[in-house]
Amino acid sequence: MHASPDVVTITLNPALDDSFSVPRLIPGSKMRCSTPRIDPGGGGINVARVLHVLGIPTLAVFPVAGHIGRALSERLEIERLPFAGVEVPGETRLSHHVTELETGLEYRFVLPGTELARADLDRCLQAVRRGGRHAAYVVLSGSLPPGVSADVVPRVRCLSDALGARLVLDASGGALAQAHGAYLIKPSVRELKEHLGRELDTLAEQVAGARELLDDTHASAVVLSRGHLGIALVTPTGTQLLPAVAGDVVSGVGAGDALVAGIVAGLTHGWNLPRAARLGLACSAAMIATAGTSVFSRDDLAAFTDVLPGEAARGRTLRRDAV
Repeated sequence: MHASPDVVTITLNPALDDSFSVPRLIPGSKMRCSTPRIDPGGGGINVARVLHVLGIPTLAVFPVAGHIGRALSERLEIERLPFAGVEVPGETRLSHHVTELETGLEYRFVLPGTELARADLDRCLQAVRRGGRHAAYVVLSGSLPPGVSADVVPRVRCLSDALGARLVLDASGGALAQAHGAYLIKPSVRELKEHLGRELDTLAEQVAGARELLDDTHASAVVLSRGHLGIALVTPTGTQLLPAVAGDVVSGVGAGDALVAGIVAGLTHGWNLPRAARLGLACSAAMIATAGTSVFSRDDLAAFTDVLPGEAARGRTLRRDAV
């Protein structure tokens, strides 16, 4: 565990991701696959891995269940990413990413994960409290496992407040309805549409929906991910549209997590939100150019932006400058 991380990420439904390709998906047929790539996965873990590449002192907190959970932890140890794994019963889930070479289409098979009991959830949040005493940001990202309801979001927000940190939320479903008081919320158009219960086909409808979420939650910002079109950055003072950064498309897995990581990295350095968001878009493009959930290097990222974070800025006052 890092003595003083600037960012703590929470992943309540971690996964061990495997990524491979097949010539063609054929029902009922034995298909010969490529050699798989295996990476740690789950929203907050993906965010933490990118932050680690960017040089931001980060602690990843997640439950560790069974042999798969231990394998996931071993891979983070290889990457030298500080983490606090909380041992729980059951088995950490697997997640499969399959590319069909004939069409170039990517298929994702996401398993539900092991049930997380209330007492085990409490221990995960206690690990956040212990490790985040000097954190500027707490990032809650990814799906919720069986046994955990959306009311975990206000619990994490209260915990973040007690630590003096800002909460960044990347979640979907009922969690968005519980996002009151979060500093920044990052839904996709699909997630926002499901939350609001209506279509968001036009840019005007999407921006109006993001502003409705902003007003309902009293967040400082909503970053609406619009896929290949970029993002809409919505704050109480206005809306800014930022285009996606062009690059090769290898896999879309983890692109949203990389976006969040880049934004948080910029904010940790005291950058304003638009500048941080541009770094996030560059990180997203670099992630799309990698296979599966493999993380890009700083050299890879330099192909998408000429502004990279340097040595991580220390000091708790930084987070108050960047709105």
